[in-house]
This record gives sequence, structure tokens and C-alpha cells, in this order.
Amino acid sequence: MCADVFRRHWKIFAGVTVFVGIFSAIYEHYARGVRSKPMIFAFQYPLVLGVIPVLLLSLIWALRKVKYSSAARAGANLYYSGIATLTMGSLSTGVVEIYGTTNRLLKYYWIVGWPLLGIGAIVLIVGLINGGSREVVAKAPEFDDYDEEDDYA
Repeated sequence: MCADVFRRHWKIFAGVTVFVGIFSAIYEHYARGVRSKPMIFAFQYPLVLGVIPVLLLSLIWALRKVKYSSAARAGANLYYSGIATLTMGSLSTGVVEIYGTTNRLLKYYWIVGWPLLGIGAIVLIVGLINGGSREVVAKAPEFDDYDEEDDYA
């Protein structure tokens, strides 16, 4: 069911949030006094965009018996890719700032991450609303004229 999937996903995002927080704290510790806001606040993306919305989805969809459709899965994958892109962009920007240089390619994390997040959220919501209302089951073709002995002739 849909609620079980989202319950598992918010636990994963909670683990990622803790990992990113510990990673950025250790990196800041060994940065010899140099601080970077993107590095300090890198944990906010998996927390605010991952744990909280997915936890709310698991609670809301627990009340409804909805199957996890392929459209919802595609939307969730796009949304989660957006979160991963923004998190890695924040960490990469922090590393580059602590090192004391700049890189023009870091802007592409934000250019790609936010649209992935938005498109994924739209597809996920549409998939959850429409995907749970009907079940699409592929039927196997019927073979009325099939004779097994013809295979061995």
C-alpha cells in the first residue's frame, strides 16, 4: 500500500538528514575556521523537502487504501532526485567555498534541482489522486487455437 511505501521513505530521508548533518559538521570542524552557509544548512533539503512532506503523505494516505501506482512511483522518483540534486549542490557549493574558490558549474545544481522537484511533486500528486481510483491489469492473450504438439513438430 501507498502508506507503507511512504513510511519507509521518510525513515530513509531521516537517515540521510542525520548523515548530511554529521558530514557537514565534520567538514566544518576540519575547515580551520572557514565557514560556509551552504555547507552548514545542507541538511535542510532532506529534512524540509524529504522527511516532513513524506511523513505527512504517509499519515494522510494511511487513512485511504490506495495502491502505489506507477505514475506515483515516477513522480516520487523525480521528486527524490530533485532533493538529492539540491543536497549535493549545497554540499558541493560548501566544499568549494571552504576551499576558497568559485566554480561556474555549481549553478546547474539549482537550475536542475528545483524543476525536478516541482515536476516530480506535480506528477506524484496526480499519480496519487488518479492512480488509486482504478487498477489497470494487463490481461494475458487467449490462445484458443493453440496446440502444444505443434511446438515439437
